[in-house]
Amino acid sequence: MISVFRGTDAPDHHPACLMSRPASAAAAAKRPAKKSAERRTSAKMPKVQAVAADAALTVWQAARSLLKQELKQFEKHLLKCIDRWRKKPDHLHQTRISARRLQQHLELLGPLLGKDRSLRWLRKHLKSLLKASSPARDLDVLLHHAAAKKTSAAVCQQWQQQRRRLQKPLREIQQRLSRPDGLKQHRRALLKAISRSACRESSAALANSSASGWAVEQATVRLAELQTALPASSSSKSLHRFRLLVKQHRYQAELLLQLSGHPIIQRLVQCLLQVQKQLGRLQDAVVAARSLKKVTDNQKKSAGKKKSLAKASQSTAEIAAESSRLLTWLQSDIAPQLNSLARRLQTPSGRRR
Repeated sequence: MISVFRGTDAPDHHPACLMSRPASAAAAAKRPAKKSAERRTSAKMPKVQAVAADAALTVWQAARSLLKQELKQFEKHLLKCIDRWRKKPDHLHQTRISARRLQQHLELLGPLLGKDRSLRWLRKHLKSLLKASSPARDLDVLLHHAAAKKTSAAVCQQWQQQRRRLQKPLREIQQRLSRPDGLKQHRRALLKAISRSACRESSAALANSSASGWAVEQATVRLAELQTALPASSSSKSLHRFRLLVKQHRYQAELLLQLSGHPIIQRLVQCLLQVQKQLGRLQDAVVAARSLKKVTDNQKKSAGKKKSLAKASQSTAEIAAESSRLLTWLQSDIAPQLNSLARRLQTPSGRRR
């Protein structure tokens, strides 16, 4: 495994630390009341994660709560990405994750929303944000790995200057979304559209069906798509396409897990997260090698250029070896896991919660 394959993903949540009990009742009386570990943990979890315990919850009720929650999270991450990007570049990464989650939620909930104008508006702006933030995220990854790869100071300075310039279009998008006729107005419209879906003839059957049962059906469909899409080639482009599909299906599976609480869907989420991390590290290495080659091509002939060319050639060979290893891993380990999950989800015992 080459040295650049290091995970940069932050964990989604941290376990709450247990509070030590006071030595005596008197000491306890002096101390302010504190939340229990269980209450603190549940406070951090999304409110709608409790919907899995309510078998009577319908699709439209659960979908409305989930979408409202995701939109609030997206607004929070976007603001941090604009105001605190120098102190913590990971805010951009979390904003992109939140935007992709929203995209997949809208994809799943499309039948409830119909042809609502706000749906088209939100999809358009999420796409613009992801497109504008992609080069900025690439530079954040490069700068993160620059020290470990011993990248020259001149190259790092060039990347930092480019990163500062790329913040301007992100700020412009955030300003458009925060206008009075922006995200808040369209959020209200989307939530109303989901509520009305229970009365529309075209969507009433789906909207009023069991949320947990619908989630299991959708997870079965996603599993079949993943099984069909497993790559047959070790090319970085083929693995990258599969990574994008895995990422989309992982976000959808997380939504379906919230709707159903099904243990098989939980195992599917864990499997997809594992694949996404492995292929994501490979893609980081590909981006780094591509950027290094671009910088090297612009250098004049010198000893430094020869050294950079040698490093780029070594990275290319390491990436090819890692791609081959990952393809073997997908075919020998991940494919059987997906097959097993699909079989268990389709059996009557697997469908029971």
